[in-house]
Amino acid sequence: MQGRFCSAAGKMMEQLQLTNENIAAAAAAAEVFLREAGAASTDILRVKLAVEETLLKYREAFGSGAVFWQRCTKRMNRLRVEVSVPGMSLDIFSTGGEMDSEILRGILSGMGAAPAWQYKNGVNLVVYTPKKKKRFQMGPTLTAIALGAIGGGLCRISPAGVRDFLSGQLFGPVFNTCMGFLSAVAGPMIFLSVLCGIYGMGDIVTLGRIGKRIILRFLSVSFLASAVVLALILPFFTVTSGRGSSLDISALLQMALDIIPDNFLTPFTEGNPMQIVFLGALIGLALLVLGNRADTAAAVAGQANAVIQLIMEGVGFFVPFFIFCSIFQMMESGGIFMIARSYKWLFLMLLGDIVISAFYFILICVRKRVRPAVLFRKMFPVFLIGLTTGSSSAALSLNMECCEKELGIDKGIISFGIPLGQIVFMPGVAVLFLTAGLCMAEMHGVPVSAPLLAADLLISVVLSIAAPPITGGALTCYTILFLQLGIPSGAAALALALNVILEFAATAVNLFCLQAELIESSGSLGMLNLDRLRGQS
Repeated sequence: MQGRFCSAAGKMMEQLQLTNENIAAAAAAAEVFLREAGAASTDILRVKLAVEETLLKYREAFGSGAVFWQRCTKRMNRLRVEVSVPGMSLDIFSTGGEMDSEILRGILSGMGAAPAWQYKNGVNLVVYTPKKKKRFQMGPTLTAIALGAIGGGLCRISPAGVRDFLSGQLFGPVFNTCMGFLSAVAGPMIFLSVLCGIYGMGDIVTLGRIGKRIILRFLSVSFLASAVVLALILPFFTVTSGRGSSLDISALLQMALDIIPDNFLTPFTEGNPMQIVFLGALIGLALLVLGNRADTAAAVAGQANAVIQLIMEGVGFFVPFFIFCSIFQMMESGGIFMIARSYKWLFLMLLGDIVISAFYFILICVRKRVRPAVLFRKMFPVFLIGLTTGSSSAALSLNMECCEKELGIDKGIISFGIPLGQIVFMPGVAVLFLTAGLCMAEMHGVPVSAPLLAADLLISVVLSIAAPPITGGALTCYTILFLQLGIPSGAAALALALNVILEFAATAVNLFCLQAELIESSGSLGMLNLDRLRGQS
């Protein structure tokens, strides 16, 4: 029976009448195809119901004597179920806003793949594109880490010619190219995700209710977390009564003003994430206000967003190789051994990161009643990518999928909160700057006074928001930090070198805390699927 309705090879099926038997068989055939193709179980059920509902609505419009055919395909790891019904043009998803016109979209609302309709050559074509179920491949990732560490260590003790070829001419350029491509794709993806996330909220009231709360939580939690870490590490320093630093408000004000771009192209050509977020939010808000008058622009943005996300999914296959190059470069350069020169900075930063991460982990387990082992298993893959690449852009696609499929966060929160959060919610980087300021002040004889502590706290939080979310993005911030705290500019040399290593841990903590914060935010807004968060699958 299945062969009459659906074929993984994509062969056109025979035309069949819209009878109850044929409709039920077509839905069952789609279910079998998706199960054999490895689709997620929830998506299989939704598509099965949607196919059945689609055919029933066309039978209601055209009569049981009308015909249809169905085709199922799998191309480039993408699943596709097509339902074709000859007859007059009829978009069953747009029937005057009646309640039953939203049934199919309601069925698929949790799948992240809205049905597509088009009319061509006298045939109504409805297409469903469920995503293939993906599992984080721990094996390839751990293998990449091990090979990168071994290869980088061997390269370090190899002859100069071999070392220059492997590092300078092979893996170094590949790593830089990968980073450049990730940055190039991440910029448009962040822009479109923020834009579509804001527009997808439906109205200004909803945006104000969700967006305002998320942004305020991001900013307040970053400051409070940094203040807690400051209080925790303060006993490791001798606080004096001297002034120790002066705060230049104009420099911080200029940083805030720099969020507004001079034109629409510069943020993308220069890779400025804060300006990209600003443009995405501005255009998304404009589309939301215009409503139906901007349907075409919104549709174009949505299609472009789908294209970019597909590209990022493809990039995900190369993440293990990217991790290998990253670890190889770190080991070959001897950067991992440089931390011995500033063990106190490393110790205090990791102490702060552990405290913040442990607090969030315990908070989620207790408040949401999630077993620690389950929560750890679900959040660890994204954490590991951040830890091994130092790039939140590399984890962007997996992070969005993990938050929806594993953590049960509503897609409306994800499309808005993750791109924005990876820019403005960086508690790991705030702790990195905070501990750097205190340790470098002590190393260079600058008195650790109350004014210096206050300035260090404020500047570290501001800089954590302004730092680009890519490997090395925080490097330009050290000059501002040390200048504000009165630390000699020579301290930047050691800070910049150590940052290459410490930023890996900071990025991992950023991603972990972002996921936890979105769980809390979506829970408070009633947009969290607790059963999915607590579940084993």
